[in-house]
Amino acid sequence: MHLSPRTSKFVLYFQNNIGKGRNAIILCSSPNSKQLFHQNIMKELKGSKELKDLNELKQLNESNVLKELKEPKEMKQSTISKESPTISYIRNVITIIVIGSILSLGYPLFLLTTTIYRADLPIDRINNYDVNSVNFQIPIEVNGFQVNKEYLRSELNKWYPDVARTWSLVFPDEKEYNDAKHNDDNSVDMYSVELHETSSEKHFKINKRKIDVYFSTAESNTNQYLLEILFKNVFKSELETLSALVQDKVDSSVAFPYSKQYNLMFSLFVEDGKQLNWEIEEALLDFQPVLNLLHNITSFKTSTQIQYYSLLSKSYPMGMIPQDELSTFINFGDWNLGNFDMNPTINFIVYVPKEQLGVENSATNSFLISKWGGVQILNRMPGMAHSTISKLELTPILNIFANQLFQLLNIDQYNSKVSHNQNMSLEIKLDSLKRITIYKNIKNSLANLRSLVKLLESLKDITVPEETKQNVLKSLDAMDEAKRKKSVLVSANALDASNAAFFEKKMVQQAYFPSEHKMAVFLPLLGPIGSIIVFNILRLAKKRKL
Repeated sequence: MHLSPRTSKFVLYFQNNIGKGRNAIILCSSPNSKQLFHQNIMKELKGSKELKDLNELKQLNESNVLKELKEPKEMKQSTISKESPTISYIRNVITIIVIGSILSLGYPLFLLTTTIYRADLPIDRINNYDVNSVNFQIPIEVNGFQVNKEYLRSELNKWYPDVARTWSLVFPDEKEYNDAKHNDDNSVDMYSVELHETSSEKHFKINKRKIDVYFSTAESNTNQYLLEILFKNVFKSELETLSALVQDKVDSSVAFPYSKQYNLMFSLFVEDGKQLNWEIEEALLDFQPVLNLLHNITSFKTSTQIQYYSLLSKSYPMGMIPQDELSTFINFGDWNLGNFDMNPTINFIVYVPKEQLGVENSATNSFLISKWGGVQILNRMPGMAHSTISKLELTPILNIFANQLFQLLNIDQYNSKVSHNQNMSLEIKLDSLKRITIYKNIKNSLANLRSLVKLLESLKDITVPEETKQNVLKSLDAMDEAKRKKSVLVSANALDASNAAFFEKKMVQQAYFPSEHKMAVFLPLLGPIGSIIVFNILRLAKKRKL
């Protein structure tokens, strides 16, 4: 109890000499005892001979004594904390244990369960990767005259500057020649040029990978003519395609995107319900050599079907399908053309209408649908009802489908009956397709990986699982191997790995959980617990100050 010095002096005297001070003070806590206490203390003090200074008694103000005894501060403090020291100690120990548990166990556990794992990706390797460092060296041997190699290379750089680093010619006296003429499957892809003198007009013929050049003895600029043959005829399509790819021009071709396997669906659609069979299995045996030509590039899985009552989506009163309506000829709603395979499906349809039907500006009565397939209109003859389309009748149709297949795979038209005096070679076109496919796959793989890096940099809260990292490394290694071995299969593996890295399911599902949702998830749990702990800490700190 804290009283003023003056009051304390009299209370102390009263306690020591009268012996009733403590009880009086305690009784003073009730209103009825205040007056009695006042009378007793005044009576005892007035009769005391020990009081040295009677003036102090006069100065003692009754109201001051009662005011200090009425609401003592010590009594307020005693009402705040009435618990025993043992309980207070236990409370403090529990508070410290809870705080320690939260700091040592709760917080690490919270970080462990909420931290987003992000595997370290080789970002610098991806950003610094140069797709144009792939170098397709074309081994070529010229017989019959001394070729000016530097002239050919300088003119190539002038005509196609974008592919100067990617595509080049090598000759037998150069060290790169032996390495270039052996590709990944150990087959020889060497091109031979034979020069022949003739008195007639200059011309050339192509037979597989051999180019026979006929020029007049009076011809002086043979190198210029050879340049035109190679870069304006034989390799023109390849160089133009590579140049467009380097410049990132939009691909407007009808070709499918590359895949390691395609599904070939051969369908016979009959407009009415009259039964009609076809010897497609026997005819496909003769079609197989065409597919074998592409075995180093891709593979095929063939299937057949027959559908009756395949009605057209619209009628053609004039019996002619206009060119601008070819893309809407297919009745996707009623015809069963669905395929749930992961690999692309190339459709080839033989459509038998119940009335005569033709295709505008088409001598073969067929047409091609971009990135979908080909259609052949087969008008039924009167005697075809309840009959069979023979293998002999299907052969020219499959030749048309072979041409369409090559176009859909980004190869110029193919004709199995091409003669040697025509400037066309399927082998050279397949070689060009391999090189273009390798470059496309490497370029698309790198584009996928760079898109992945941009995605991860923009979404900081998205997880990067270890599977993504492994697929990224696998893709980069396959890209390097494809550049070294010039292998279509390896480049396709690089593309598959980059797609797997970008579309990793663990990463994709996390992209749809925004970080703002974490507050809504954890606040109902951490809010009540946290508030209790904070208030207890504040209370403990306040008691220590007092």
